[in-house]
Amino acid sequence: MEPSNDAKARRPIKQPVSRRKHIVVAAADQSTETAAPAPATAAPAAEETLDLVIDKSVFLRKFTENALQQVKEGNPEEYYKLVKVFAYSRTASHLAPEKYEEEVTPWISALSSNVSALGIYYRDLVTTIFNSDWVTCNDERFVHRYTTLILQILSAHPAWIPQAMPAMVRWFTYGGRKTDNNAIASLVHDRLHSLIKEIYRTIPTCGASLAAELVKSCPFKKAKSNVQVLFIQNVLRCLEYAIGVRREVLRMVLNHVIQIDVEVQVELEDLDSDDEADADEVIEDEGIFHFEDDEPEAADSAPGAGKIAAGAENSDMGESDGDESGAESDYSSDSESDWESSDGDIDDEVNLEKARINAKKTVAKLDAVMSTIFAWLEKHCQIDLETKEMPESTSKMYLQFLDLFITIVLPTFKSRYTQFFLFYLCAQDPQYADLFLGTMMGNVGEPVRNAAQDRVSNVEKLAAASYLGSFVARAKFLPVRIVRNVIGVLVQWANAYLDWHEEQVQKQLLEGEDARGRLRGVNYSHALGGPASSVLYSDFERHTVFYAVTQAILYVYCFRWRDLAEASGGGPVVESELDSLRWCPEVEGLQRVVFSKLNPLRACSSSVAQQFALVASQTNFMFCYSLLQQNRRKPQDGDANGSSTKNTSNNDQALRAELDTFFPFDPISLPISRQFIDSIYLVWQDVGASASDEEDGDGSGDEAHGNRNEDEDDANEAGVVGQMVAMSISPVMPLSALPGQTFSGKF
Repeated sequence: MEPSNDAKARRPIKQPVSRRKHIVVAAADQSTETAAPAPATAAPAAEETLDLVIDKSVFLRKFTENALQQVKEGNPEEYYKLVKVFAYSRTASHLAPEKYEEEVTPWISALSSNVSALGIYYRDLVTTIFNSDWVTCNDERFVHRYTTLILQILSAHPAWIPQAMPAMVRWFTYGGRKTDNNAIASLVHDRLHSLIKEIYRTIPTCGASLAAELVKSCPFKKAKSNVQVLFIQNVLRCLEYAIGVRREVLRMVLNHVIQIDVEVQVELEDLDSDDEADADEVIEDEGIFHFEDDEPEAADSAPGAGKIAAGAENSDMGESDGDESGAESDYSSDSESDWESSDGDIDDEVNLEKARINAKKTVAKLDAVMSTIFAWLEKHCQIDLETKEMPESTSKMYLQFLDLFITIVLPTFKSRYTQFFLFYLCAQDPQYADLFLGTMMGNVGEPVRNAAQDRVSNVEKLAAASYLGSFVARAKFLPVRIVRNVIGVLVQWANAYLDWHEEQVQKQLLEGEDARGRLRGVNYSHALGGPASSVLYSDFERHTVFYAVTQAILYVYCFRWRDLAEASGGGPVVESELDSLRWCPEVEGLQRVVFSKLNPLRACSSSVAQQFALVASQTNFMFCYSLLQQNRRKPQDGDANGSSTKNTSNNDQALRAELDTFFPFDPISLPISRQFIDSIYLVWQDVGASASDEEDGDGSGDEAHGNRNEDEDDANEAGVVGQMVAMSISPVMPLSALPGQTFSGKF
């Protein structure tokens, strides 16, 4: 029997299940459709409204369960509607952030109840949750709920970590592009690190995935400077809580910096000059001479001047030849030649200007990245106020830097500035400097070693000797004791090598062996008794390490002779009383090295040899001008300052080039980064000049350099290019002006 109409009217009206399902699915489709309002005559009471809310929450949970189950049974329709709920892009979605938060919030609760079911089968849903732009939403409560959902998923299914890390790391550069909202960039990064930190705390095994993604996501070296800086800042911030990935991350950071560093050198070497205004921004005001294998007169020229002058001369000759040919040909031919020459000049100027702009951008990028890392190092190099020592965490970090330096930076000869990270760290604790010096000396190796058992190549040994000498010369924070110890060890090494070499020569002479293949035809009976300057072995590679060690000694002496001497009364050195200096015992034996039959002054960089001769003479330590002049008057095949012959190997030539030009701690010309280095860096001081004079810029070396630039401005644009390529310590006196004197034997 059908109920009466009055009975129907009195019965409470409920939404049918199909109708409620329609409402929820419509929300999943992000449509504007809403549930049909109940008739006015049946308005729900307050308790009925609460029942409906609870009923909706239960229904969403049930709907989620059914969607996850049905996709396994081959019915993915409702599953993909669920996926669509969480899909959100700040640039592509038609929803405002507030609307997205409102619609997704109830679904977060529903899905949280089904987290245990989100296995690998539901990749689309889980990756959509990870890659949604939730991090840019405004409501902090919504962000908290969303991050909690991500943590629940990863805790229940750690296999999703490799998919979660890319979704988070991609935000490390947020704020570096025009489409980004810079106002919330800092907030976005804070939210990301809060989530990653909690993931790392909850699931420590996620470190490998985090490190791998950081390496993979590192911007290309051509990326814009602000993108590079943001990424490095956030990567280093990860090390605040993810200690286990520090080594891998630091390796990535150093590799990234050294790539830009080398790129700078490649670009600058392709340029001949730059604007004077740019030079003023980066050139360091100190005495300068170029550590290049040039004639003394060429040393006074600005970098690249010879190339510019040669190019101008060739250009003039070309124009002259064109005019003469034009006189013999018709007018049309002459006009075409002029137009072609003019177009070529314009193209060259345009290309050169582009190269300058690119070089400046790369230099600025390198400076920005390095200064970011320096600031991070400064933050983590604070002495423990209780123990008055560096914290153990800092010491561990230094050991990691040192190890990475050996594997990444040491073998890279074109690295100009990356090594200053280690320079800065060594200044923080005397033990750090001791360890670095000991490590470099260990890489140089023993003076006599079986080549078959030697695992370090001559190239690495040469690099280690160069770093050793340059570090001791430039590290202002090194005490006198360390400077003398290093010089003593190097002098002993060189003398031990000479002892071994002379024993080998004597042995070969006594045994009557034909050493022509290895000794390049040198008459050893003459070599053992003749003048030192008459002998230089063309087999440079065989004695490379000896020459590198000797050059390190000479280089250190030029900078630190004040630490190697004392006044006659035992007090500090007085610049005006150089005739009465007493030398420390560590330099005994150096004269034997300089005047040995291996003739290191000829094999070493000519600029270092000349500067050593000048300083040694001014300090009455040693007189070797006559040896330099003899070396110059009697060039031999394959010597370090002459042209190579067919008997000289390619490796031989490469080693000589590196020995001539590689001074790894020469002045840092990056204006921001150098602020971390200036206070611990020893600048050149002329003999007789006080430290205050050098700091005030009144040293004779500064004046000479400044006047030289003013005279050459019309012919050369001395700028960032020349400064960064040139290796320098002080102005050089031409050999023609040096008096020929013999060794005095005075110490």
